[in-house]
Amino acid sequence: MVDLQVAHRAISRCQQYFSGKTPYQHSMAMSCRTAALAAGAMIALSACGHALPDDPFDGEGAALSMVPINHTDRYAVNIFVDKYWAGDVSSHGGGGKITCCYPGIKDWGEPVTVRWTWGWEEDPKTKAMTKPDESHTVVLHFPSKGPHNDPDPYKADAYACVIFRDLSTVELAFSPSASGCADK
Repeated sequence: MVDLQVAHRAISRCQQYFSGKTPYQHSMAMSCRTAALAAGAMIALSACGHALPDDPFDGEGAALSMVPINHTDRYAVNIFVDKYWAGDVSSHGGGGKITCCYPGIKDWGEPVTVRWTWGWEEDPKTKAMTKPDESHTVVLHFPSKGPHNDPDPYKADAYACVIFRDLSTVELAFSPSASGCADK
């Protein structure tokens, strides 16, 4: 909000400049350009979807624990959904550990960015590296209806599942239990 007030004051000064009511010709012209750029940037940034809170408990709904599930032969490390760490997961594993949390949001149809690294692999006999780390990033969507709410807490979705189907396919889902993510 402070940035909007600063931009508004700068625009007011520009209006004075263009009406001929100020003697600061050169510096006011530069200030007007700066104010115009700042106002344009503010408008552009305000159109960029929702801003996620730093604290996932400050979201617009209940925060969801995240559960990574891996159906591949490689382990995944440093899994992030947007800016929130979702943990690590071994090959053909997951569902037993959770990380906290992805914030509850108003519009579950907004795109999210999932980042992870496939860990390096080595030959078991020679210990020589056979595959290096591979970093990946994809843009996905949670199911658009959002997590299922139910008066019975055992039936309400409390977990966001990050499911690695193969080396290039990741899906997001919701579940009422961490182990339920493994069934998806």
